[in-house]
Amino acid sequence: MSVEAASLCVTDKRRSSSEEGRTTSVDRRPEFSLTQLLYFVTIAETGNISEAAERLHASQSAVSAAIQRLERQLENQLLVRHRAKGVSLSPAGKLLIDDAREILRQAQALKHLSGKLQSESEGRLDIASYYSITSCLMPRAISRATASHPYLTVNVHDAHTPVDLLLNGTCELAVTHSFNSSEETRFTEIVRPKLYALIEQSHPLADSRTASLADFKSDSLLMADTPSPNRIYAYIESAFRKSEIPMPEVISTTGLEAMRALVGAGVGFMLTHHRPPSPGTPDGGRIAAVEITDALPQLSIGVLILRQSPPSQRACDFVRALRMTAQEVYVPITDV
Repeated sequence: MSVEAASLCVTDKRRSSSEEGRTTSVDRRPEFSLTQLLYFVTIAETGNISEAAERLHASQSAVSAAIQRLERQLENQLLVRHRAKGVSLSPAGKLLIDDAREILRQAQALKHLSGKLQSESEGRLDIASYYSITSCLMPRAISRATASHPYLTVNVHDAHTPVDLLLNGTCELAVTHSFNSSEETRFTEIVRPKLYALIEQSHPLADSRTASLADFKSDSLLMADTPSPNRIYAYIESAFRKSEIPMPEVISTTGLEAMRALVGAGVGFMLTHHRPPSPGTPDGGRIAAVEITDALPQLSIGVLILRQSPPSQRACDFVRALRMTAQEVYVPITDV
């Protein structure tokens, strides 16, 4: 055999293998429906198409047509038609009837399980939580939810972009700020908390209860260097712009603990919705929290769910616990 002929044979084999793979993939999709299988099983139980149609609340012609279509799709005659004496199972029908019943049983079990997942307050609930909210809010919210629903297990996914975990199906809901929503999601507000500036305890404003952003125009602003800082930065920038104050110098840090440590060392100030219960920092520094009184752009903490997916009972139960906890953890803004 020439080299050219051998090459052609290899090419043909590859093409044949590729086409076989595509055919196998297509063959995985059954052409028939669960309704057709139900018709088949019901006819087998009654031995009569007319009686089966009555039991199924369908017309005799519709049932008969569905069975004929099923026989074509399975490439087997399932029924033996007896004139004026109903029908009986063909040899192929007798071999396939148990599998048809099993498929219907599994479909019913799947429906039942899906209903339980949607309606019961037990099982696993995966929640995405924005990194700056997780440690402040989630432990107490989970404790409250599981105390009321002991068969509920809550898994928290700490994330810089929680909406991504919602969109890729990892989590059922996300606890985050309103600026993290998207067109595919729906945001429900839990609380609109006050904004605080955390400063070193020797700062001139440390003994003040309140301050404005203008009071910090000469200080450096500490912000977390996250994978997607744009929305956070845009919100902070809009807050200074609304107060007609230039954005101060920004120092990026690796996370919340690093920011608190730098605040305690007097390197700069940070903005947060959570007033820390303790003035200490991990390295022994001391900080103070001052409430910002500027009329700031609205920023809420709340829950994101997929717009097209109704929340499960587990999710609803957790959101109730989250709402109660948020009112304790954060001091909400009082609507005027």
